[in-house]
Amino acid sequence: MKRIAALLLALALLLSCASAFAAKNEKKKAEDMNFEEIIDDDSATGTVNVYHWWTAGGEKYAIESVVEQFGELYSGIEAKSNAIPGGAGGAMVMKVKVLQQTGKSPEAFQAHPGQEIEPYLQSDLLLNLNEIWNYAELEDRALPGLVDMCTASDGNHYVVPIGIHKTNIILYNIHLFEQYGIEIPDHEDITWDEFWSICDQLQAKMPEGTYPLDLGDQKGWPACQVFENIMLGTDPQIYEDFINGNYNVDDVTRVLETYTRLMDYVAPDHNSRDWYHTTGAMVSGNCAMQIMGAWAQPLLTNMDQVYGKDFGVFTFPGTAGWFGMCVDGFVVSNDSADVESGVRWAFSVCTQDVQEYFSGLKESISPYTDTPDDVYNELTLHFKEQLTDENTKVYPSITHGTAMPWSASTSLQTQIQEYATSTNHDAAYYANRIVNILREAGVKGDWNLVD
Repeated sequence: MKRIAALLLALALLLSCASAFAAKNEKKKAEDMNFEEIIDDDSATGTVNVYHWWTAGGEKYAIESVVEQFGELYSGIEAKSNAIPGGAGGAMVMKVKVLQQTGKSPEAFQAHPGQEIEPYLQSDLLLNLNEIWNYAELEDRALPGLVDMCTASDGNHYVVPIGIHKTNIILYNIHLFEQYGIEIPDHEDITWDEFWSICDQLQAKMPEGTYPLDLGDQKGWPACQVFENIMLGTDPQIYEDFINGNYNVDDVTRVLETYTRLMDYVAPDHNSRDWYHTTGAMVSGNCAMQIMGAWAQPLLTNMDQVYGKDFGVFTFPGTAGWFGMCVDGFVVSNDSADVESGVRWAFSVCTQDVQEYFSGLKESISPYTDTPDDVYNELTLHFKEQLTDENTKVYPSITHGTAMPWSASTSLQTQIQEYATSTNHDAAYYANRIVNILREAGVKGDWNLVD
C-alpha cells in the first residue's frame, strides 16, 4: 500500500512538473499581444535573458552598454547577458534549440537576418516583430536595402537590427609595412597582382617564424569568410550563382586554387588561434596582415591601436566597389518565461540612445539613418559612406547567415577549414565536396547581385 501511495505521489509530482513545463513553454502569438502597451510600460518587472556571441574586447563593452541602457528604459527588469563563444552565429542555433527543448528558451538572442533564422521559423520558435517595426518606424529609418534583407521568407520581420559591419577587408600593421618598405597602391582598388606582390615582398623580408598573413580560424568560420571574399573577388557572377544554388565545380575549383596560393603566405598553425588572438599577433608583429571583418576595429581600439598610425585597412583584392554586409540583430522567442521582456529588449536596441552608445563602442554602422555621424570614428564613418554610396554594390554573407541555409553554411565552414588546414590542397576534389554540400542542402536562392 505504501509503495502504491509512493508511486501515486511520484506520478502526481511528475504530472505537476509536466503541467508547469507545458505552461512555461506555451507559445505566444504576436496578434494576441499589445506591443504598444508592452513597450510603453516602463514600470514593468521581470527578467530578460539575452544570448549573444560578443566576447572579445570592445564588442564585449558594446553589449554591456546595451544592457545598461536597457536598465535605464526598464529599471524593473533584470537583463542577463549570456555570451556564447564561437562567433558568426554558428554555435547559437544549436544552443537555442537545446534551451528550447529543455523549456528554457531565451527571451532574446542574437541572429543574422536571412537564411540563418529559417531553422528557428521551422521550429516555430520566433515571435513576429512586425509591430516593433511599425511602432519604431523602422522601415522609414532603415538604411537602403536593409528592409528587404530583414524580411523573412514568409514576408514578416523577426529581426531588429543593431549594427552592420563590412566583411571584405584586410587589416595590416602599419609599422611593419613601413619597416619593410611596403606600399599599398590603392586602398580601395587593390588588384590580385598587387596583393600577391605585397605578400611576396613581406615573405622575402620578414624573419623566420613571422608571416605575411594569418587567419585565426580555430572556430572554422574565418576560413569560410576568406573563401567567400575570394569568390566575390574572383568573379561576382560566380558568387551570385553559388548562393543561388547554381553551382559549378570548375568555378569553385578556380576559387580554391586562389585560396591555395593565399595559404602559402599564412602562418602554418593558423587554426590553433581564434580570430581575436590573430589580431593580437598582427599587433605584436608575428603577422603583417589579417583577413577579418570590421568587427576587429573595437578590439584594436581596446589594444590602444590607432587607425592610420598603428593599423591600416584595404579592401580585399578584386572586391572594389562591393560591400560585404554582415548585419547583427536580435530576435525574440515566443515561448520563453517572459516574452514581453524579450519584446522590450528588441525594441530597445533600435532606440537612438542605444544606437549612439552601441555604434560608438562596437565601431559598427548603425542600421538607422537618424543615428548622427558624430558617433563614428574616422574608419567607421568611411565604411558608412561606402555603404550608402549609390554606386556601391552590396553582397550578403555566406558565413554570417544571410545568403545560405544554416545547414549548408556550417557544413561549408567545416569543409573549407579542412581545406585550409590540409597539406594536400586538391582543389578539384574539395570543389566537388563543396558542391555536394549545396546539393544535399537543396540550396536555391533568388539573389540578383550583378545586374
